[in-house]
Amino acid sequence: MSKALVPARRTRKHTERGAATAEYAVTIVAACGLSGILIALMKSPAMMSLLKAIINYALKAAGVDGVQI
Repeated sequence: MSKALVPARRTRKHTERGAATAEYAVTIVAACGLSGILIALMKSPAMMSLLKAIINYALKAAGVDGVQI
């Protein structure tokens, strides 16, 4: 097999061994922080009324009248 067709393997240096694990940890911490902010936003009265209005609009567009959330 020709060397041009074989994908080159990237070997990590000894100092880069835990880099992938650290990147995953930072990503998980960032995702948890963002989800905490979103939960706090969704619990606010303004967002609750907005969500109720959207649901009621969708129900009326589907032809379901008389349902008030």
